[in-house]
Amino acid sequence: MLLLFATSLVAPELVKGPILLLAGFMIVVITFSSVELALYFLILATLLSPELTIGGSPTHGDLITGKVNTTESRGVTVRLDDIMLTLISITWIFRIAIRNEISLLRYTPINQAAGLYWFAAAFSTLIAFFQGDVGMYGIFFVLKYLEYFILFYLVVNHIHDTAIIKRLLIVMIATCLIASLFGMAQIPQDIRVSAPFEGEQGEPNTFGGYLMFMFSVLLGILLHTTNNKQRYQLLLMLAVILVPFVFTESRSSYLAFAASIILFLFFSQQKKLLIFMCLGGLALAPIVIPKSVVTRIMFTFNQAEQEGQLDLGDVKIDTSTTERLKSWERVLTKSFPSHPFFGVGATGGRFLDAMYPRVLLETGMIGLVLFIWFLRRIWVLLRKRSRDLKDPIMRGVALGALCGYGGLLVHAIGANTFIIVRIMEPFMIILGLVLAMHIVESEQKEET
Repeated sequence: MLLLFATSLVAPELVKGPILLLAGFMIVVITFSSVELALYFLILATLLSPELTIGGSPTHGDLITGKVNTTESRGVTVRLDDIMLTLISITWIFRIAIRNEISLLRYTPINQAAGLYWFAAAFSTLIAFFQGDVGMYGIFFVLKYLEYFILFYLVVNHIHDTAIIKRLLIVMIATCLIASLFGMAQIPQDIRVSAPFEGEQGEPNTFGGYLMFMFSVLLGILLHTTNNKQRYQLLLMLAVILVPFVFTESRSSYLAFAASIILFLFFSQQKKLLIFMCLGGLALAPIVIPKSVVTRIMFTFNQAEQEGQLDLGDVKIDTSTTERLKSWERVLTKSFPSHPFFGVGATGGRFLDAMYPRVLLETGMIGLVLFIWFLRRIWVLLRKRSRDLKDPIMRGVALGALCGYGGLLVHAIGANTFIIVRIMEPFMIILGLVLAMHIVESEQKEET
């Protein structure tokens, strides 16, 4: 390793291949010896890994119209955690086979819904691929969808100890705080804050959705812990997350945050504390919220008049929101009637920055029904675990994940929330930790 590092300083191109091979070999060795350690590295990589966009040139249709409309034209983003998760998953499967642990694999409440939805997406994409409407990019996107389910299954099937669950949770929180500090460092640059290593333009909407979800998880822990020292620490962490969240200037994330807080008020047993915190936040809002955020929110309704703006009575909606609303209309009136059952496959249609019409466009009515069923199974799982977990910290995590998940459902109205790696990987890890804790407590109860 030292020799390769020294060589990379002199001739980086010469040793790029050997370094990647060595890194891949180390991941395989680590996974064979300790899946827990591999998960630590993977959690850190979810927000702190660089990314590489493969492809991204305009398609033939884009060249004709002069616009970049398709998902395929934006290319496939490959990140370090994609490579790590692939290697970890393959190694884990070999480890199970070698140690004859197949009988120990656990059935989870979302297995059937997740599997059927993925098969629907894969089937639609394969049909479009053989018809020549979708290229290899579509296949890569479907494989990326599979990553999230494998990650969830990996966490649930490997973790059998409360201490490991807590350690993984700590690493997730630490990763979030590091990403938040990175976001705070961007504020003086007078740009919309985004996650580390997201290129020149970044994705503030993605980062806002992730921060909203992690804020909800920490708030859930705060409402359930009885340790005053932990409460002060959690309050400080919430403040650290809230600062870059505000400066993402993501309107979808703001709506998601509001939805999450409303769900907390509805489901939490600590309603008095929540109401006090909400009133305090509302009182401080006019003082602490920067002018740029207010301008960004009001931009929805007071953008200078431009061609293509949607009219709602006497109010004109900004072009960005108009495009999202029109994408729903195009899918429902044009694309869906043409491919009602199986859709056009992943990357087979125009690029849509809205999750629900995208699922309908790409997988048809069958895929949308299975997707909604999958979302419902997750809701039921989190709702039950937020009520029956005995460990107060993990019960708080379950409550926070439930309310944060509700926020993500709102976030998905204006973003591809449930196929975004930086949101879905942390979400599936938290979901896996919650279910793993339930399994551990159930096993302890049976032993008793």
